[in-house]
Amino acid sequence: MIRIDDIFEYKTNFTQQDVEAYAELTGDKNPVHLNRTVGEKSEFGYQVVYGMLIGCAFSKVFGTMWPGEDSVYLQQDMIFLKPVAVGKDYLIKCRCTDIDHVNAIGTLVCYLKDENGTDYVRVSARIRSRKEFGAPVF
Repeated sequence: MIRIDDIFEYKTNFTQQDVEAYAELTGDKNPVHLNRTVGEKSEFGYQVVYGMLIGCAFSKVFGTMWPGEDSVYLQQDMIFLKPVAVGKDYLIKCRCTDIDHVNAIGTLVCYLKDENGTDYVRVSARIRSRKEFGAPVF
């Protein structure tokens, strides 16, 4: 079972192929996301990942890794602190900050960080998982 203050980490990278697949799926063809030259000439100075594609990385963690397959993603608050670059390595670091054992809901506060520990995205999420957040059996 996950406990308050437990931490989970996952390394991730958003490739050009990921960005193109997301653009094709959603129809959002904004060139700052798709074209390196346009991104470099933008206010950001580089090609940036779609914000909701970044959100998908957190969904992957919650739904398949931590807490895992029995989880239901109930709520999120996502704050974009810095633009995320295509092709750069990042770390998703999550900490459990609260557990409601009666309703089997955990609150996870997570960050997308670069190799220097700089925060790029902050996510606070409420996840239901009977396996991980249900009332402990004594």
